Amino acid sequence: MKNILLVTAIFFLASCGSDNSSETSSPAPPTPERPTLPVSISGTVTKTSSADNTITVNGYNVNIANANIVYRKQPLEANALQIGMRVKIENLQNQAKNVILEPSILGEVSSVSTSSIAVNGIDIAIKSTDKTPYKIGDWVAVNGYPSATGEWQVEFINLIPNFTYAEIEGHISGLNKILQQFSIGTAVINYASAHLDGNLQEGAWVEVEGQQHGSVFLATEVDAEDINDSPIFNEMELEGTVTWINKDKSQFELNSRIKLYVNETTHFEDGHRANLTPGKRVEVDILSTPQGLWAKKVDFENSDTGGTVTDLGRKFELEGRATLNNTYQLQINEYSFIIDARTQFDDGLTLETINHKWVQIEGIEIADGQWLVKEIELERQDNELDLSGRVMQNSLWGYHAIDASLASFDGKWVNMECQFDGLNIYDCRLDD
Repeated sequence: MKNILLVTAIFFLASCGSDNSSETSSPAPPTPERPTLPVSISGTVTKTSSADNTITVNGYNVNIANANIVYRKQPLEANALQIGMRVKIENLQNQAKNVILEPSILGEVSSVSTSSIAVNGIDIAIKSTDKTPYKIGDWVAVNGYPSATGEWQVEFINLIPNFTYAEIEGHISGLNKILQQFSIGTAVINYASAHLDGNLQEGAWVEVEGQQHGSVFLATEVDAEDINDSPIFNEMELEGTVTWINKDKSQFELNSRIKLYVNETTHFEDGHRANLTPGKRVEVDILSTPQGLWAKKVDFENSDTGGTVTDLGRKFELEGRATLNNTYQLQINEYSFIIDARTQFDDGLTLETINHKWVQIEGIEIADGQWLVKEIELERQDNELDLSGRVMQNSLWGYHAIDASLASFDGKWVNMECQFDGLNIYDCRLDD
């Protein structure tokens, strides 16, 4: 009997041990790997977590626990970062080393209406979904960009604590070196007492620090961007809105500021090269090359969070014999075109060598009768012309149609392929 009990006890213990061993040997679920962070990220904060010391930018959940968080050189607390703010993040070993607040406009609200607020002399449209009760004297940081026509595309407005200085970013227009003034959109900037970094020229992108005094923004510092600044975008993932693209979709522009090129090795996600159109939201992996900033990867965002895109200007295109007038404006068929820091010269062309060359130009209308050239390239004169513009009295960009192929389009903005006899055009057809 004892032997029977002993065998039974051993069997029972062995069974218990077997069950327990089976439970402890089950493999633990794999820990999901954190995505490797790019060297730098520029984009909009879409989520914050004080419990985890993280922010989410461009889909990356970034640990900022040990990061230096600054605006300009002024330290900020982590809780100063809000959803909707644009930041640049410099990463080291898969966590943030520096987080830099990069608003397009930062300053004091000087007036408020039901549809807009004024900051630093610029009217900022308020979205219908924005229920923030803005007041005169509030300080705000604006995430957005100026279109070529001078309107601002506003993506987010954040209330912030008062700062000791304000800021405006954008393209220079109306530069007057005698008065030491220029404009950014409707804002008038006086730089007489400012520290200047870089070369001030029409169309250059500048970051201006200072204070609004009456109707003039008095600058204390002006930082002008130039071609030598392109390495700062190297190995960056940049989020933005396509604001211009050339006809063959080999070059495009983000946020009215950064021009990039694509080629046959550019990788596209959630879309194709053909989907690069003005107004599209994208995330772009950038490499700096001798040819310029290369879009290594373009990821189309599934939803456009920026709302309705402001007028980006109508695109024009034409070919012709280029001449320069006394003010260095480009002329073709007695039409004048603006060339500035935003103009891309291809095929070895420069402002000094373009005179009397047969060229193709592309650009946008920035105001009635004002055309900004975005790209210039050499073209071989032949018996066909590609023309985009407004038909006026059976002519397009000074080329008169000797038949009725333009007659039904008078006053309309069209894209045309026309036959060319060296002086006049004929047999014009819409170019889809």
